[in-house]
Amino acid sequence: MKKNVLIFVCAALLALTVIPAVNLTIANREKNEKWWSRSVIYNFDFGLAYLARVLYPLGISTNPNQVVIGKEGWLYLGDMYAESISVKRRVATAEEIKDIKEIARCSEEWKEWLTRKGVRLYKIMICPDKDSVYPEFAPNWAWPVAGYATDVLLDNVSRESHIDARPELIKAKDQFAEDLYYKTDTHWNRLGAWVAFCAFGREIKRTETDLKWFSKEEARVLKTKERRGGDLAKFLRMAGMLSDIEARVKIIGGNPIETQRYDFETGRLTASGGNPHIAPPMRPLLVRSKHALNNRKVLWLRDSFGTALSPFMAATFTETLQIHYAALEPETLAGLVETYRPDYVFLTVVERDARGEWFKKPRPVMERKK
Repeated sequence: MKKNVLIFVCAALLALTVIPAVNLTIANREKNEKWWSRSVIYNFDFGLAYLARVLYPLGISTNPNQVVIGKEGWLYLGDMYAESISVKRRVATAEEIKDIKEIARCSEEWKEWLTRKGVRLYKIMICPDKDSVYPEFAPNWAWPVAGYATDVLLDNVSRESHIDARPELIKAKDQFAEDLYYKTDTHWNRLGAWVAFCAFGREIKRTETDLKWFSKEEARVLKTKERRGGDLAKFLRMAGMLSDIEARVKIIGGNPIETQRYDFETGRLTASGGNPHIAPPMRPLLVRSKHALNNRKVLWLRDSFGTALSPFMAATFTETLQIHYAALEPETLAGLVETYRPDYVFLTVVERDARGEWFKKPRPVMERKK
């Protein structure tokens, strides 16, 4: 017993000597002005990266709350974010069902309000979590069950305004040699976004029959290329050690799309040229597209899953006013609608966030019926 205690004490003293020495060397190399602070001297991040490298092949995550290690190099988001895995492993709880009914009620309120403001169509696309499309590569204990919260949500909301992209993506897995999601990232790739966008277009065209849409045949999957590990790899401090595959998609035919991007509030041109991927803006960003298929105005509320969708949206509509929905309160959203006067309001949200607090926010109180 005394021998074990002595070994532990010696190991602890060695660590207290080695860790500061390594960190002081790193701080000096990086010229860290706060080299003397405890947060720098006793930081063990450098060690966690090496530990992750050792444990990763064994399927052990050094950060299981954020990352779950699956099969064949696939990584999945952990429960730190909206209980992403646990929610799918159980049927919807009474509390979840209560929240879902509130979301459905608020969604109908907004749809009614938008219609009164002249909006022709309000559509919400739920972008599936990776484990909803590729459960087979997740650990067996993490597979989704029937009747979990997303299933119940889609059973309660209006199918006229909500689009479930899961079936189309699951079907497309067998139609393409390339993956539809990144293995080391939480997001779909450009090919997955294209498949979802085509499904989105088909649903909209049911009522907006005069709109033009690209067909699946009008896109070509270019030669894939390797890319650095994504956000899940970063959580494990292994982004430089793991790699992923980028499936590039190019729309063929017609004139090249050229865009101009403006800060909507100031009218200032922020960038122009090409049709790039656009990260979710936290301020209203107006994208004007030359040679787009339809001369229509879209208010697009979106999150990071909209990044891979953004070139397709710009190629389809001459104007898209984009903003991350989380940056808006009901009053500011209402103000954007009344100022911009869009033809359509589209909302794209990742599945795990579709039951968040934002979707329980009713339209502005002053706009309700008496």
